[in-house]
Amino acid sequence: MAPTPTAKNLLDVESLSVVSITNDPDQSGYVGVKTPGGNAEGFEGGALRPGGMPVLTSKDNIGLLFHGAQVAAAKELVVIPWSFKCFYGILSDCFPLFGYRRRPYMLIGWTLCIVMLLVMAIMPIGKPYYTVASDRDIDTADYTAEIEARINYDAPSEGAKYVIIMFMCAFGYVLSDVCADSIVCELAQQEPEAKRGKTQSAIYTVRTVLVIFGELLTGFCFNGEDYGGDFNFSLSFPELMLIMAILVLPVLPMTWFFIKEEKKPRADFRNYINVFWDLLCKRVVFQVVAYNFFAGILSGISYTASSPVQSYMVDVTPINSTLNDVLGHVCFMIGIMVTSKYGLHWNWRLMIVATGIVVIIVDCSVALITVWDVFRSQWFWLGPPIAVNIPSGVAWIISLFVTVELAGVGNEGAVYGLMTTVGNLATPFATTLTLLIDGPFNITNARVQSDDHSVRMDITYTIIISYVATVLSWFFLFLLPKQKKDTQELARTGGSSKIMGGITVFYLVFALCWSIMVNTLAIFDSTSCLLIAGGTGC
Repeated sequence: MAPTPTAKNLLDVESLSVVSITNDPDQSGYVGVKTPGGNAEGFEGGALRPGGMPVLTSKDNIGLLFHGAQVAAAKELVVIPWSFKCFYGILSDCFPLFGYRRRPYMLIGWTLCIVMLLVMAIMPIGKPYYTVASDRDIDTADYTAEIEARINYDAPSEGAKYVIIMFMCAFGYVLSDVCADSIVCELAQQEPEAKRGKTQSAIYTVRTVLVIFGELLTGFCFNGEDYGGDFNFSLSFPELMLIMAILVLPVLPMTWFFIKEEKKPRADFRNYINVFWDLLCKRVVFQVVAYNFFAGILSGISYTASSPVQSYMVDVTPINSTLNDVLGHVCFMIGIMVTSKYGLHWNWRLMIVATGIVVIIVDCSVALITVWDVFRSQWFWLGPPIAVNIPSGVAWIISLFVTVELAGVGNEGAVYGLMTTVGNLATPFATTLTLLIDGPFNITNARVQSDDHSVRMDITYTIIISYVATVLSWFFLFLLPKQKKDTQELARTGGSSKIMGGITVFYLVFALCWSIMVNTLAIFDSTSCLLIAGGTGC
Protein backbone atom coordinates (compact mmCIF):
# COMPACT_ATOMS: atom_id res chain seq x y z
CA MET A 1 0.00 0.00 0.00
CA ALA A 2 0.83 3.61 0.01
CA PRO A 3 4.20 4.33 1.52
CA THR A 4 4.04 6.18 4.78
CA PRO A 5 6.38 8.90 5.98
CA THR A 6 7.91 6.41 8.32
CA ALA A 7 8.61 3.91 5.59
CA LYS A 8 7.57 1.01 7.81
CA ASN A 9 10.77 1.04 9.82
CA LEU A 10 10.37 3.63 12.51
CA LEU A 11 13.49 2.91 14.50
CA ASP A 12 15.30 6.18 14.19
CA VAL A 13 15.70 6.22 17.98
CA GLU A 14 16.52 8.92 20.53
CA SER A 15 15.69 8.18 26.93
CA LEU A 16 17.92 6.34 29.72
CA SER A 17 20.15 7.32 32.49
CA VAL A 18 20.50 8.80 35.72
CA VAL A 19 22.62 8.12 38.56
CA SER A 20 25.61 6.80 36.72
CA ILE A 21 25.62 5.50 33.22
CA THR A 22 29.37 5.88 33.09
CA ASN A 23 30.70 3.32 35.48
CA ASP A 24 33.42 5.21 37.33
CA PRO A 25 31.99 6.53 40.58
CA ASP A 26 34.99 8.74 41.09
CA GLN A 27 35.26 11.16 38.24
CA SER A 28 37.04 13.87 40.13
CA GLY A 29 39.96 13.66 37.77
CA TYR A 30 37.86 14.45 34.75
CA VAL A 31 34.66 16.46 34.65
CA GLY A 32 34.51 17.37 30.99
CA VAL A 33 32.16 14.50 30.24
CA LYS A 34 29.81 13.11 32.86
CA THR A 35 26.39 11.60 33.10
CA PRO A 36 23.48 13.84 33.89
CA GLY A 37 22.68 11.75 36.90
CA GLY A 38 25.53 12.63 39.16
CA ASN A 39 23.12 14.65 41.26
CA ALA A 40 19.85 13.46 39.82
CA GLU A 41 17.90 13.53 43.05
CA GLY A 42 18.82 17.17 43.56
CA PHE A 43 17.31 18.36 40.29
CA GLU A 44 13.72 19.51 40.28
CA GLY A 45 11.14 16.86 39.40
CA GLY A 46 13.73 14.24 38.46
CA ALA A 47 15.36 16.28 35.69
CA LEU A 48 18.64 14.90 34.35
CA ARG A 49 20.48 18.23 34.48
CA PRO A 50 19.88 21.68 36.01
CA GLY A 51 18.32 24.60 34.16
CA GLY A 52 14.61 24.13 34.65
CA MET A 53 11.86 23.20 32.19
CA PRO A 54 12.82 24.75 28.82
CA VAL A 55 10.50 27.37 27.32
CA LEU A 56 10.82 26.67 23.60
CA THR A 57 9.21 29.95 22.55
CA SER A 58 11.76 32.03 24.45
CA LYS A 59 14.51 33.87 22.62
CA ASP A 60 17.04 31.39 24.00
CA ASN A 61 15.44 28.42 22.26
CA ILE A 62 13.31 29.59 19.35
CA GLY A 63 16.23 28.99 16.99
CA LEU A 64 15.83 25.23 17.35
CA LEU A 65 12.75 25.37 15.15
CA PHE A 66 14.47 25.04 11.81
CA HIS A 67 14.26 22.69 8.87
CA GLY A 68 16.67 21.44 6.28
CA ALA A 69 16.54 21.41 2.52
CA GLN A 70 15.82 17.94 1.13
CA VAL A 71 17.49 16.60 -1.92
CA ALA A 72 15.63 14.48 -4.43
CA ALA A 73 18.32 12.86 -6.61
CA ALA A 74 21.46 10.80 -6.14
CA LYS A 75 19.94 9.54 -2.91
CA GLU A 76 22.40 6.70 -2.49
CA LEU A 77 25.37 9.03 -2.08
CA VAL A 78 23.40 11.68 -0.24
CA VAL A 79 22.44 9.32 2.58
CA ILE A 80 26.04 8.35 3.37
CA PRO A 81 26.64 11.35 5.71
CA TRP A 82 23.79 10.09 7.91
CA SER A 83 25.90 7.07 8.79
CA PHE A 84 28.53 9.32 10.37
CA LYS A 85 26.35 11.23 12.84
CA CYS A 86 28.23 9.78 15.81
CA PHE A 87 31.54 11.13 14.49
CA TYR A 88 30.04 14.56 13.87
CA GLY A 89 28.82 14.45 17.46
CA ILE A 90 32.28 13.59 18.78
CA LEU A 91 33.71 16.49 16.75
CA SER A 92 31.33 19.05 18.24
CA ASP A 93 31.57 17.57 21.76
CA CYS A 94 35.36 17.65 21.91
CA PHE A 95 36.52 20.53 19.75
CA PRO A 96 34.60 23.76 20.40
CA LEU A 97 35.23 26.69 18.07
CA PHE A 98 35.75 30.00 19.86
CA GLY A 99 34.52 28.24 22.99
CA TYR A 100 31.19 27.12 21.50
CA ARG A 101 30.47 23.46 20.75
CA ARG A 102 27.31 23.75 18.66
CA ARG A 103 26.59 27.09 17.01
CA PRO A 104 29.82 27.48 14.99
CA TYR A 105 29.45 23.98 13.52
CA MET A 106 25.81 24.69 12.74
CA LEU A 107 26.86 27.86 10.92
CA ILE A 108 29.51 25.94 8.99
CA GLY A 109 27.00 23.26 8.04
CA TRP A 110 24.26 25.65 6.94
CA THR A 111 26.73 27.85 5.05
CA LEU A 112 28.00 24.82 3.13
CA CYS A 113 24.42 23.79 2.44
CA ILE A 114 23.47 27.26 1.14
CA VAL A 115 26.57 27.53 -1.04
CA MET A 116 25.87 24.16 -2.66
CA LEU A 117 22.23 25.11 -3.28
CA LEU A 118 23.32 28.36 -4.91
CA VAL A 119 25.84 26.51 -7.08
CA MET A 120 23.07 24.24 -8.35
CA ALA A 121 20.84 27.27 -8.88
CA ILE A 122 23.31 28.94 -11.25
CA MET A 123 24.57 25.85 -13.07
CA PRO A 124 23.23 25.35 -16.60
CA ILE A 125 20.65 22.60 -16.38
CA GLY A 126 21.02 21.06 -19.84
CA LYS A 127 18.33 19.57 -22.05
CA PRO A 128 15.90 16.92 -20.75
CA TYR A 129 15.85 13.34 -22.02
CA TYR A 130 12.52 13.96 -23.76
CA THR A 131 12.84 17.32 -25.49
CA VAL A 132 9.17 16.93 -26.45
CA ALA A 133 7.17 15.98 -23.35
CA SER A 134 4.57 13.91 -25.23
CA ASP A 135 7.28 11.48 -26.39
CA ARG A 136 7.37 9.86 -22.96
CA ASP A 137 3.94 8.32 -23.59
CA ILE A 138 5.10 6.53 -26.75
CA ASP A 139 6.28 2.92 -26.52
CA THR A 140 9.96 2.53 -27.42
CA ALA A 141 9.00 0.02 -30.13
CA ASP A 142 7.02 2.76 -31.87
CA TYR A 143 9.80 5.34 -32.01
CA THR A 144 10.21 6.97 -35.41
CA ALA A 145 13.46 8.34 -36.77
CA GLU A 146 12.22 11.84 -35.92
CA ILE A 147 11.57 10.91 -32.29
CA GLU A 148 14.94 9.15 -32.05
CA ALA A 149 16.66 12.27 -33.35
CA ARG A 150 15.15 14.60 -30.76
CA ILE A 151 15.70 12.38 -27.72
CA ASN A 152 18.68 13.56 -25.68
CA TYR A 153 20.44 10.29 -24.86
CA ASP A 154 23.19 12.18 -23.02
CA ALA A 155 20.71 13.49 -20.44
CA PRO A 156 21.52 10.86 -17.76
CA SER A 157 25.16 11.95 -17.71
CA GLU A 158 24.05 15.52 -17.03
CA GLY A 159 22.95 14.42 -13.58
CA ALA A 160 26.40 13.19 -12.59
CA LYS A 161 27.67 16.71 -11.93
CA TYR A 162 25.02 17.18 -9.26
CA VAL A 163 26.00 14.12 -7.25
CA ILE A 164 29.04 15.54 -5.45
CA ILE A 165 27.33 18.89 -4.96
CA MET A 166 24.36 17.22 -3.31
CA PHE A 167 26.67 15.09 -1.20
CA MET A 168 28.36 18.22 0.12
CA CYS A 169 24.97 19.82 0.70
CA ALA A 170 23.87 16.78 2.72
CA PHE A 171 27.17 16.79 4.62
CA GLY A 172 26.52 20.38 5.72
CA TYR A 173 22.92 19.69 6.67
CA VAL A 174 23.76 16.58 8.72
CA LEU A 175 26.52 18.46 10.58
CA SER A 176 23.97 21.13 11.54
CA ASP A 177 21.38 18.49 12.37
CA VAL A 178 23.69 16.63 14.77
CA CYS A 179 24.55 19.82 16.65
CA ALA A 180 20.88 20.78 16.82
CA ASP A 181 20.03 17.30 18.14
CA SER A 182 22.65 17.79 20.85
CA ILE A 183 20.95 21.01 21.96
CA VAL A 184 17.57 19.26 21.93
CA CYS A 185 19.07 16.56 24.15
CA GLU A 186 20.42 19.14 26.61
CA LEU A 187 17.06 20.91 26.79
CA ALA A 188 15.14 17.65 27.18
CA GLN A 189 17.35 16.64 30.10
CA GLN A 190 16.36 19.85 31.90
CA GLU A 191 12.73 18.69 31.92
CA PRO A 192 11.36 17.06 35.07
CA GLU A 193 10.61 13.39 34.65
CA ALA A 194 6.84 13.93 34.46
CA LYS A 195 7.25 16.22 31.45
CA ARG A 196 10.39 14.81 29.84
CA GLY A 197 9.62 14.26 26.18
CA LYS A 198 7.63 17.43 25.55
CA THR A 199 10.65 19.26 24.14
CA GLN A 200 11.41 16.51 21.65
CA SER A 201 7.74 16.28 20.67
CA ALA A 202 7.53 20.02 20.07
CA ILE A 203 10.73 20.07 18.02
CA TYR A 204 9.70 17.18 15.77
CA THR A 205 6.17 18.55 15.39
CA VAL A 206 7.60 21.78 13.98
CA ARG A 207 9.98 19.83 11.78
CA THR A 208 7.07 17.82 10.39
CA VAL A 209 5.15 21.02 9.61
CA LEU A 210 8.07 22.25 7.53
CA VAL A 211 8.45 18.86 5.84
CA ILE A 212 4.82 19.27 4.77
CA PHE A 213 5.66 22.70 3.38
CA GLY A 214 8.53 21.19 1.38
CA GLU A 215 6.27 18.48 -0.02
CA LEU A 216 3.67 21.05 -1.06
CA LEU A 217 6.38 23.14 -2.72
CA THR A 218 7.79 20.27 -4.76
CA GLY A 219 4.46 18.52 -5.31
CA PHE A 220 2.57 21.47 -6.74
CA CYS A 221 5.35 23.68 -8.12
CA PHE A 222 7.53 20.90 -9.52
CA ASN A 223 4.85 18.88 -11.25
CA GLY A 224 4.88 20.21 -14.81
CA GLU A 225 5.16 18.25 -18.04
CA ASP A 226 8.96 18.52 -18.05
CA TYR A 227 9.05 16.41 -14.87
CA GLY A 228 6.35 13.90 -15.74
CA GLY A 229 3.50 15.78 -14.09
CA ASP A 230 0.15 17.01 -15.32
CA PHE A 231 0.40 20.75 -14.67
CA ASN A 232 1.01 23.27 -17.45
CA PHE A 233 3.37 25.20 -15.18
CA SER A 234 6.29 24.30 -12.95
CA LEU A 235 9.46 25.59 -11.43
CA SER A 236 12.73 24.67 -13.05
CA PHE A 237 15.32 22.77 -11.03
CA PRO A 238 17.56 25.85 -10.63
CA GLU A 239 14.56 27.88 -9.45
CA LEU A 240 13.75 25.25 -6.84
CA MET A 241 17.35 25.26 -5.61
CA LEU A 242 17.30 29.07 -5.40
CA ILE A 243 14.07 29.01 -3.39
CA MET A 244 15.55 26.44 -1.01
CA ALA A 245 18.69 28.54 -0.57
CA ILE A 246 16.59 31.62 0.20
CA LEU A 247 14.51 29.65 2.72
CA VAL A 248 17.61 28.36 4.48
CA LEU A 249 19.42 31.72 4.51
CA PRO A 250 17.58 33.14 7.58
CA VAL A 251 18.77 30.13 9.57
CA LEU A 252 22.27 31.64 9.78
CA PRO A 253 21.39 34.66 11.98
CA MET A 254 18.76 32.58 13.80
CA THR A 255 21.39 29.99 14.69
CA TRP A 256 23.71 32.55 16.23
CA PHE A 257 21.27 34.91 17.93
CA PHE A 258 18.32 32.69 18.87
CA ILE A 259 20.15 29.74 20.42
CA LYS A 260 21.62 30.11 23.88
CA GLU A 261 24.93 28.34 24.41
CA GLU A 262 27.55 28.71 27.11
CA LYS A 263 31.25 28.56 26.35
CA LYS A 264 32.95 25.25 27.12
CA PRO A 265 36.63 24.31 27.38
CA ARG A 266 38.09 21.86 24.93
CA ALA A 267 37.61 18.30 26.14
CA ASP A 268 40.49 15.96 26.89
CA PHE A 269 40.00 13.66 23.90
CA ARG A 270 41.56 10.56 25.49
CA ASN A 271 39.42 10.86 28.61
CA TYR A 272 36.37 11.59 26.46
CA ILE A 273 36.89 8.38 24.47
CA ASN A 274 37.48 6.39 27.68
CA VAL A 275 34.23 7.67 29.16
CA PHE A 276 32.40 6.99 25.88
CA TRP A 277 33.80 3.44 25.83
CA ASP A 278 32.66 2.89 29.43
CA LEU A 279 29.22 4.09 28.36
CA LEU A 280 29.08 1.62 25.46
CA CYS A 281 29.97 -1.19 27.87
CA LYS A 282 27.00 -0.37 30.09
CA ARG A 283 24.26 -2.98 29.85
CA VAL A 284 21.62 -0.30 29.49
CA VAL A 285 23.39 1.10 26.42
CA PHE A 286 24.36 -2.05 24.55
CA GLN A 287 20.86 -3.44 25.13
CA VAL A 288 19.14 -0.41 23.60
CA VAL A 289 21.62 -0.33 20.71
CA ALA A 290 20.98 -4.03 20.03
CA TYR A 291 17.22 -3.52 20.14
CA ASN A 292 17.28 -0.65 17.69
CA PHE A 293 19.65 -2.39 15.30
CA PHE A 294 18.18 -5.89 15.14
CA ALA A 295 14.54 -4.89 15.51
CA GLY A 296 15.24 -2.23 12.90
CA ILE A 297 16.45 -4.82 10.41
CA LEU A 298 13.34 -6.98 10.81
CA SER A 299 10.82 -4.15 10.89
CA GLY A 300 12.50 -2.64 7.84
CA ILE A 301 11.77 -5.66 5.64
CA SER A 302 9.12 -4.62 3.13
CA TYR A 303 7.86 -6.00 -0.20
CA THR A 304 9.11 -4.93 -3.62
CA ALA A 305 5.68 -5.08 -5.27
CA SER A 306 4.35 -1.98 -3.51
CA SER A 307 5.49 0.47 -6.18
CA PRO A 308 4.35 -1.52 -9.26
CA VAL A 309 1.00 -2.27 -7.59
CA GLN A 310 0.51 1.44 -7.03
CA SER A 311 1.47 2.24 -10.62
CA TYR A 312 -0.19 -0.57 -12.59
CA MET A 313 -3.04 -1.93 -10.48
CA VAL A 314 -4.23 1.29 -8.86
CA ASP A 315 -2.97 3.94 -11.31
CA VAL A 316 -2.18 6.47 -8.59
CA THR A 317 -1.50 9.89 -10.10
CA PRO A 318 1.57 11.88 -8.98
CA ILE A 319 -0.51 14.71 -7.53
CA ASN A 320 -2.62 12.32 -5.45
CA SER A 321 0.55 10.63 -4.24
CA THR A 322 1.81 14.05 -3.14
CA LEU A 323 -1.45 14.78 -1.32
CA ASN A 324 -1.16 11.38 0.35
CA ASP A 325 2.33 12.23 1.60
CA VAL A 326 1.14 15.60 2.93
CA LEU A 327 -1.90 14.18 4.72
CA GLY A 328 0.23 11.30 6.00
CA HIS A 329 2.64 13.74 7.62
CA VAL A 330 -0.28 15.65 9.13
CA CYS A 331 -1.46 12.43 10.79
CA PHE A 332 2.13 11.59 11.76
CA MET A 333 2.35 14.99 13.46
CA ILE A 334 -0.95 14.35 15.26
CA GLY A 335 0.53 11.11 16.62
CA ILE A 336 3.51 13.02 18.02
CA MET A 337 1.24 15.66 19.58
CA VAL A 338 -1.04 13.03 21.14
CA THR A 339 1.98 11.33 22.70
CA SER A 340 3.27 14.65 24.06
CA LYS A 341 -0.13 15.40 25.59
CA TYR A 342 -1.14 12.00 26.95
CA GLY A 343 1.60 9.44 26.40
CA LEU A 344 4.77 10.52 28.19
CA HIS A 345 4.26 7.70 30.71
CA TRP A 346 2.90 5.04 28.39
CA ASN A 347 4.67 1.69 28.48
CA TRP A 348 7.14 1.86 25.56
CA ARG A 349 7.03 -1.86 24.80
CA LEU A 350 3.24 -2.04 24.89
CA MET A 351 2.80 1.01 22.67
CA ILE A 352 5.24 -0.25 20.04
CA VAL A 353 3.30 -3.51 19.83
CA ALA A 354 -0.12 -1.81 19.91
CA THR A 355 0.73 0.71 17.21
CA GLY A 356 2.40 -2.01 15.16
CA ILE A 357 -0.74 -4.16 15.27
CA VAL A 358 -2.87 -1.25 14.04
CA VAL A 359 -0.44 -0.57 11.19
CA ILE A 360 -0.34 -4.23 10.14
CA ILE A 361 -4.13 -4.69 10.21
CA VAL A 362 -4.85 -1.58 8.15
CA ASP A 363 -1.93 -1.80 5.73
CA CYS A 364 -2.22 -5.53 5.12
CA SER A 365 -6.00 -5.37 4.63
CA VAL A 366 -5.77 -2.54 2.10
CA ALA A 367 -2.94 -4.26 0.22
CA LEU A 368 -4.69 -7.63 -0.06
CA ILE A 369 -8.09 -6.15 -0.97
CA THR A 370 -6.37 -4.17 -3.73
CA VAL A 371 -4.15 -6.97 -5.02
CA TRP A 372 -7.07 -9.42 -5.28
CA ASP A 373 -9.24 -6.81 -6.99
CA VAL A 374 -11.96 -6.91 -4.34
CA PHE A 375 -11.97 -3.13 -4.57
CA ARG A 376 -9.52 -0.85 -6.35
CA SER A 377 -9.42 2.89 -6.02
CA GLN A 378 -6.67 5.46 -5.69
CA TRP A 379 -8.09 6.80 -2.46
CA PHE A 380 -8.80 3.38 -0.98
CA TRP A 381 -5.14 2.54 -1.60
CA LEU A 382 -3.97 5.89 -0.28
CA GLY A 383 -6.63 6.76 2.31
CA PRO A 384 -6.59 4.20 5.16
CA PRO A 385 -2.76 4.13 5.34
CA ILE A 386 -2.88 7.91 5.86
CA ALA A 387 -4.65 7.39 9.20
CA VAL A 388 -2.10 4.70 10.07
CA ASN A 389 0.46 7.47 10.38
CA ILE A 390 -1.11 8.49 13.71
CA PRO A 391 0.02 5.30 15.50
CA SER A 392 3.24 5.42 13.45
CA GLY A 393 3.94 8.89 14.86
CA VAL A 394 3.30 7.59 18.38
CA ALA A 395 5.73 4.68 17.92
CA TRP A 396 8.37 6.88 16.31
CA ILE A 397 8.50 9.57 18.99
CA ILE A 398 8.43 6.96 21.78
CA SER A 399 11.49 5.33 20.24
CA LEU A 400 13.27 8.69 20.41
CA PHE A 401 12.65 9.20 24.13
CA VAL A 402 15.25 6.59 25.10
CA THR A 403 18.27 8.51 23.87
CA VAL A 404 17.78 11.49 26.17
CA GLU A 405 18.09 9.14 29.13
CA LEU A 406 21.29 7.62 27.74
CA ALA A 407 23.28 10.76 26.98
CA GLY A 408 25.69 12.16 29.53
CA VAL A 409 26.78 15.73 30.16
CA GLY A 410 29.51 16.47 27.64
CA ASN A 411 28.87 13.63 25.19
CA GLU A 412 25.36 14.55 24.04
CA GLY A 413 26.39 14.87 20.40
CA ALA A 414 28.11 11.49 20.22
CA VAL A 415 25.41 9.54 22.09
CA TYR A 416 22.48 11.16 20.30
CA GLY A 417 24.30 10.72 17.01
CA LEU A 418 25.11 7.07 17.77
CA MET A 419 21.58 6.12 18.76
CA THR A 420 19.98 7.83 15.77
CA THR A 421 22.56 6.34 13.41
CA VAL A 422 21.82 2.76 14.48
CA GLY A 423 18.47 2.80 12.67
CA ASN A 424 20.14 4.17 9.53
CA LEU A 425 22.73 1.39 9.65
CA ALA A 426 19.99 -1.25 9.86
CA THR A 427 18.30 -0.04 6.67
CA PRO A 428 20.79 -1.46 4.11
CA PHE A 429 20.49 -4.91 5.70
CA ALA A 430 16.69 -4.66 5.61
CA THR A 431 16.83 -3.68 1.93
CA THR A 432 19.10 -6.59 1.06
CA LEU A 433 16.91 -9.06 2.96
CA THR A 434 13.80 -7.70 1.22
CA LEU A 435 15.37 -8.31 -2.19
CA LEU A 436 16.67 -11.75 -1.24
CA ILE A 437 13.25 -12.79 0.09
CA ASP A 438 11.25 -11.35 -2.81
CA GLY A 439 13.72 -12.35 -5.54
CA PRO A 440 12.52 -15.96 -5.99
CA PHE A 441 8.95 -14.72 -6.51
CA ASN A 442 10.10 -12.81 -9.63
CA ILE A 443 7.55 -10.01 -9.27
CA THR A 444 8.34 -7.92 -12.35
CA ASN A 445 6.47 -4.93 -13.73
CA ALA A 446 5.31 -7.06 -16.66
CA ARG A 447 3.84 -9.71 -14.34
CA VAL A 448 2.07 -7.09 -12.23
CA GLN A 449 0.61 -5.61 -15.42
CA SER A 450 -0.69 -9.06 -16.40
CA ASP A 451 -2.57 -9.13 -13.06
CA ASP A 452 -3.20 -12.89 -13.13
CA HIS A 453 -3.75 -15.34 -10.26
CA SER A 454 -0.12 -16.41 -10.01
CA VAL A 455 1.28 -12.91 -9.56
CA ARG A 456 -1.44 -12.09 -7.03
CA MET A 457 -0.42 -15.15 -5.01
CA ASP A 458 3.25 -14.20 -5.17
CA ILE A 459 2.54 -10.62 -4.07
CA THR A 460 0.41 -11.97 -1.22
CA TYR A 461 3.26 -14.17 -0.01
CA THR A 462 5.68 -11.22 0.03
CA ILE A 463 3.18 -9.02 1.88
CA ILE A 464 2.63 -11.68 4.55
CA ILE A 465 6.38 -12.27 4.94
CA SER A 466 6.92 -8.53 5.34
CA TYR A 467 4.50 -8.24 8.23
CA VAL A 468 5.61 -11.50 9.84
CA ALA A 469 9.08 -9.92 9.97
CA THR A 470 7.59 -6.91 11.76
CA VAL A 471 5.99 -9.22 14.33
CA LEU A 472 9.32 -11.02 14.78
CA SER A 473 10.98 -7.66 15.52
CA TRP A 474 8.85 -7.46 18.67
CA PHE A 475 10.77 -10.40 20.13
CA PHE A 476 13.64 -7.96 20.71
CA LEU A 477 11.46 -5.71 22.89
CA PHE A 478 12.77 -7.37 26.05
CA LEU A 479 15.97 -5.40 25.40
CA LEU A 480 14.09 -2.09 25.56
CA PRO A 481 13.24 -0.72 29.03
CA LYS A 482 9.54 -0.16 29.67
CA GLN A 483 9.81 3.49 30.72
CA LYS A 484 12.09 6.20 32.10
CA LYS A 485 12.26 4.78 35.63
CA ASP A 486 13.03 1.29 34.34
CA THR A 487 15.78 2.76 32.20
CA GLN A 488 17.26 4.60 35.14
CA GLU A 489 17.08 1.51 37.33
CA LEU A 490 18.86 -0.54 34.68
CA ALA A 491 21.51 2.17 34.44
CA ARG A 492 22.11 1.94 38.19
CA THR A 493 22.02 -1.82 38.62
CA GLY A 494 22.63 -3.35 35.19
CA GLY A 495 26.39 -3.37 35.40
CA SER A 496 28.69 -3.41 32.40
CA SER A 497 30.56 -5.82 30.14
CA LYS A 498 33.59 -5.00 28.05
CA ILE A 499 32.93 -8.13 25.97
CA MET A 500 29.43 -6.95 25.06
CA GLY A 501 30.77 -3.46 24.47
CA GLY A 502 33.33 -4.90 22.06
CA ILE A 503 30.69 -6.98 20.27
CA THR A 504 28.51 -3.88 19.95
CA VAL A 505 31.35 -1.87 18.45
CA PHE A 506 32.18 -4.74 16.07
CA TYR A 507 28.72 -5.13 14.54
CA LEU A 508 28.18 -1.36 14.34
CA VAL A 509 31.51 -0.89 12.53
CA PHE A 510 30.63 -3.78 10.22
CA ALA A 511 27.22 -2.19 9.59
CA LEU A 512 28.86 1.16 8.86
CA CYS A 513 31.24 -0.41 6.34
CA TRP A 514 28.33 -2.33 4.80
CA SER A 515 26.27 0.86 4.54
CA ILE A 516 29.10 2.73 2.80
CA MET A 517 29.73 -0.21 0.47
CA VAL A 518 26.12 -0.73 -0.65
CA ASN A 519 25.47 2.98 -1.06
CA THR A 520 28.64 3.35 -3.13
CA LEU A 521 27.79 0.30 -5.27
CA ALA A 522 24.34 1.75 -5.91
CA ILE A 523 25.86 4.84 -7.53
CA PHE A 524 27.50 3.05 -10.47
CA ASP A 525 25.53 1.47 -13.31
CA SER A 526 27.75 -1.62 -13.42
CA THR A 527 27.11 -2.50 -9.75
CA SER A 528 23.73 -0.93 -8.96
CA CYS A 529 22.03 -4.10 -10.24
CA LEU A 530 23.55 -6.20 -7.42
CA LEU A 531 21.14 -7.42 -4.75
CA ILE A 532 23.21 -5.94 -1.94
CA ALA A 533 23.11 -2.56 -3.70
CA GLY A 534 19.34 -2.52 -3.98
CA GLY A 535 19.13 -4.00 -7.47
CA THR A 536 17.37 -7.12 -8.66
CA GLY A 537 20.50 -9.02 -9.67
CA CYS A 538 22.99 -8.64 -12.51
